[in-house]
Amino acid sequence: MQMIKKMVLSETFPGILLIFFTFLALLCKNSSLSVIYTDFFHANFTVGFDHFQISKSLDLWINDGLIAIFFLCIGLELKYEILRGQLKNIRAVSLPIFGALGGMITPALIFAAINYSHDFAMKGWAIPTATDIAFAVGILMLLGNKIPTSLKLFLLSLAIFDDLGAIVIIALFYTDQLSALAIIICLFCIFALLLLNYYHITHLSLYVLVGVVLWIAMLKSGVHATLAGVIISLFIPLDTKNKKPYLHEVLKDLNPWVVYFILPLFAFANAGIDIRDMHLGSVFSPVSLGIILGLFLGKQLGVFTFCFIAIKLKLAKLPENIKYGKFYGICILTGIGFTMSLFIDGLAYKNSDIFEHADKLAILIASFLSAIVGFIYLKIVK
Repeated sequence: MQMIKKMVLSETFPGILLIFFTFLALLCKNSSLSVIYTDFFHANFTVGFDHFQISKSLDLWINDGLIAIFFLCIGLELKYEILRGQLKNIRAVSLPIFGALGGMITPALIFAAINYSHDFAMKGWAIPTATDIAFAVGILMLLGNKIPTSLKLFLLSLAIFDDLGAIVIIALFYTDQLSALAIIICLFCIFALLLLNYYHITHLSLYVLVGVVLWIAMLKSGVHATLAGVIISLFIPLDTKNKKPYLHEVLKDLNPWVVYFILPLFAFANAGIDIRDMHLGSVFSPVSLGIILGLFLGKQLGVFTFCFIAIKLKLAKLPENIKYGKFYGICILTGIGFTMSLFIDGLAYKNSDIFEHADKLAILIASFLSAIVGFIYLKIVK
């Protein structure tokens, strides 16, 4: 019993759990359980009353709802580190911003260079720009204490900026229309959160109430609802009026739910991709090559190059006691596009099978390559 408890509480167990549910999802989707698996996550759940209802399939409740809590946790951790921790220096926090820029620009250019002559294919230029923060964090958890805290923070903060960039890209290029009324309600909610923070109110129920309204408004606005989690985290006070830690306590309460329930459930709901009708020969098509080279090579090279230039120009600085070799390993992990890339793929190509699923297969290959190579590299390099 003691051994089981020790294993569950180890740093690597959440990562193992995430990988287990990823492969379980693939197994379910590519076996006789496929129909049961699909029907389960596509089953509609309705929340609300009378004329005010939100009806979504289970997988969308997970992706839009529960993952907003994950983003809340990441935002809280990032806020603490910027205000009191290792990112309070402006040059330290600017490093992941430059990395995120490089990680979006370089893959997009690689994809465009390969697919520029095909108008429909070019709709997917943003597919290799995304990083799946949940799976990238899962690989880091597998590595346990082999990765310094400063590098974990770099990946977390880069992924936040990367996802904010993805949300902007989706809003500008892949959203048919935005709801002005919903956006106005979002702004009112942000103002309410600002007041709660200004008056140093530490009643979590009030933040939850405003946060739920913000999430619903964001869901209806056309902007990705997970952004609500990041916004809420900005306004949670660091301390109570008596100078007792508050933000850290909220984070401590939420963290077990995220690593032991939300992330494994997210993996199980999203990793179920049918690969039975996919042909390996299709990976040499321009769309596949654009995605694979963009995600696997473009992300790591873009992140590293932009960060390296920023450091040399003294616009940013490498975390203390970190060598470029170890830093590059983190850059490799940013190529895990997986669910974020699949999400953008669905928006870009409207789930068309014109490429015979070569686009989805390419996302899987690039993401698994980035995860495996990044993991092995970080295990070897000191």
